[in-house]
Amino acid sequence: MRHRYFSVAIFCGLSVPAILFAQAPTSSSLDDTLQLNEVVVRGYATNRRLLETPASIGLLTRRDLNQRFGTPTLIPAMNTLPGVRADERSPGSYRLAIRGSAIRSPFGVRNVKTYWNELPLTDAGGNTPLNALDVRALGRIEVIKGPSGSLYGAGTGGTILFSGLAVPAGKTNVELSALGGSYGLYGNGIAVQTGKNNSAIALNYNHLQSDGYRDQSAMVRDNLSLIGSFSVSPKRTISVLGLYSDLYYQTPGGLNQAQYAANPRASRPATPTLPSSAAQHASIYQKIGYLGLSHEYRWNDRIQNTTVIYGSNTDFANPFITNFEKRTDQGMGGRTITQFRLPNGPLPTTFTIGGELLRTFTVDRNFGNRGGIADTIQTDEELTARQTTIFAQAETELPAHFRLTAGLSRNDVRYDFTRFPVRSAGALPATTLTRNFTPVWLPRVALLRTFGQNLAAFVSISTGYSAPSSQEVRPSAGGFNATLNAELGTNYEAGLRGSTFNSRLRFDIAVYQFYLRQTIVRRSDATGAEFFVNAGRTDQRGLEAQLSYDFIQPSSTSLFSLLRIWHSMTLTNYRFRDYQQGTTDLSNNRVPGVAPTTLVTGLDAETKLGIYAHATFQFLDQFPLVDANTVMSDPTRLLQATVGFRRMLGQHWTLDVYASGDNLLNQTYSLGYDLNAIGNRFYNAAPARNGIGGVRVSLRW
Repeated sequence: MRHRYFSVAIFCGLSVPAILFAQAPTSSSLDDTLQLNEVVVRGYATNRRLLETPASIGLLTRRDLNQRFGTPTLIPAMNTLPGVRADERSPGSYRLAIRGSAIRSPFGVRNVKTYWNELPLTDAGGNTPLNALDVRALGRIEVIKGPSGSLYGAGTGGTILFSGLAVPAGKTNVELSALGGSYGLYGNGIAVQTGKNNSAIALNYNHLQSDGYRDQSAMVRDNLSLIGSFSVSPKRTISVLGLYSDLYYQTPGGLNQAQYAANPRASRPATPTLPSSAAQHASIYQKIGYLGLSHEYRWNDRIQNTTVIYGSNTDFANPFITNFEKRTDQGMGGRTITQFRLPNGPLPTTFTIGGELLRTFTVDRNFGNRGGIADTIQTDEELTARQTTIFAQAETELPAHFRLTAGLSRNDVRYDFTRFPVRSAGALPATTLTRNFTPVWLPRVALLRTFGQNLAAFVSISTGYSAPSSQEVRPSAGGFNATLNAELGTNYEAGLRGSTFNSRLRFDIAVYQFYLRQTIVRRSDATGAEFFVNAGRTDQRGLEAQLSYDFIQPSSTSLFSLLRIWHSMTLTNYRFRDYQQGTTDLSNNRVPGVAPTTLVTGLDAETKLGIYAHATFQFLDQFPLVDANTVMSDPTRLLQATVGFRRMLGQHWTLDVYASGDNLLNQTYSLGYDLNAIGNRFYNAAPARNGIGGVRVSLRW
């Protein structure tokens, strides 16, 4: 397998994300990309050029999030990054995997830490409400792939850093948008941004709704966000982030192969013992409010501190086929990070120290479900989750263009669970169970060497730790799993990135070997309710590469401002080790849900007249759907394209009109499989060929 990885790497070349390298912005392009030796990333608190960052980091800019694809979701843009796989099993139902971590996520986002400008978005229970964000309010995403616990705490998959839209300095910008498409898709939005001498404020409201391709798959979402930054003195900056999301989406449920072949648009039908998804009005009601404050203080050009605090509240209801769950989550926490720079010594060094404290209190009750109406109470439970992380990192510049990064963190996770009696006759008194996971120290060491301005190589060793999430220790049917153990792993990685031919050809490659112990996997019972178990060890080998080539360079005489082809490739070989399921030995089987080969190719074109076009093709090879590897997925071939016209009209107005097509090859495929599903209900059909059209009008003064 190693020979396969390296031979393909040599053949395909080494690449850096195409999304990083646009030409100088014109009136028809989005001013959101820079050259390789200019772009700065925030990963691991280095604030250095991507070329000088010793980690695998993918970057999505405003062009990738809001222009390349017409569909206003995060899914297609995230899938252009090697090592990242995003699913939307039905509109609004997101699932995200970084380097295969979706094996433990039947729905939602787990095993991934997320932040918005240092504000934690992932709660103390390890869950991230990614579907509460609207892509139209985002300006940039950094994805750190692999264990990053030395600075960001628990998690073995990776870390995502979000940023909002850039606010124009000294100007005000108002943008109105509307879109419509197949299967009842409709959306609109308004964005207001204003920048003054000492402040920047952005207010975004976005609405999206869809009837859905499948029966019982409608969705309605409203998002409101407020971002403000205020320089109250030359040394002090205070920022605020307010988010509110009101999301409703129906859950059609998985189909078996015969049902999927007969009618992929159907929702899960009734059985002799269980009603259908439609009869039970299976759906999700989710309202999330989030308020965060950030304080940045710069003592001088060598010492600065950023401290953040936040509070959140989630109201969640899930009429399911067998029960009706109602849950309220109240979260709070904070993070502080201080940097000390010593630039003038024989070995210039930057020290980073800090800590993070998260707490989430959950009240969770299960009822019977009588046609979408909560019936008799079944369980009444409370769960308190706590996460504490302290960390330190040193980054030292060594002779001969070497840079050494060493980090260490201590992670502590605790759950307190209480079940209250729901019947008076013969009821047991309320009892509290506590699960303390043994605190762990997570080191990371990385060494980088630059070769001139256009080439760098790095190696790293990092450790990962991921305690079970609150949705795993307390599954949907209720109860508390006190025997589930935390995942622990060690990752060995090497990478090479750079550019040549006057920066027209860019490349990025990473190879890794991740040894994971106590791997958490999903199981489900006869009703479809999930639970989780540890599955011994897994060995996870992978190769991630990107290549991009610009056919033209900036020129006053050229018709094109951008003409680029790019390619993304992910190769994996994830296998179980020492995995016994009853009397069956599953050691050496492939880990389900992880495609051995993923290829994504794109063509981007923008003209100075304002016409732009983007085409994207992705291929996923078949992969196992069960631990026994007896059922395989179908290969996926997906073609998407967008054409549009974007141009300034006069001094103040900008018009952007576009049309987009999805699944242009009209393939029947599942965008998100239910792994290890009882009754072989693996399949969640994605929409057939469909189209979207939209318009954006902005005024700047």
